[in-house]
Amino acid sequence: MKSGPITDEEIASAFANTNFGHTRHRELLAASVFKKMVGYHCGHTVTTIMHTMGLIGASGHPTKRGRLFVAESYGHLMKVSG
Repeated sequence: MKSGPITDEEIASAFANTNFGHTRHRELLAASVFKKMVGYHCGHTVTTIMHTMGLIGASGHPTKRGRLFVAESYGHLMKVSG
């Protein structure tokens, strides 16, 4: 299982030869892991990508790496402005 931060190169490699209609793959990946975290279904291709990248386990639940990725992706929403 892979660990550590998710690089742009890793995302580009994982999404090679796919066509999601856009190239905002980091955003798609973060939203998809978040969806798995709260119990929603994702399509087969993105689920396979998440599993291959070590963001979700065989059960479909996010791994530690997946949870960290979601926290990094959406952490700015949790900051309280004063």
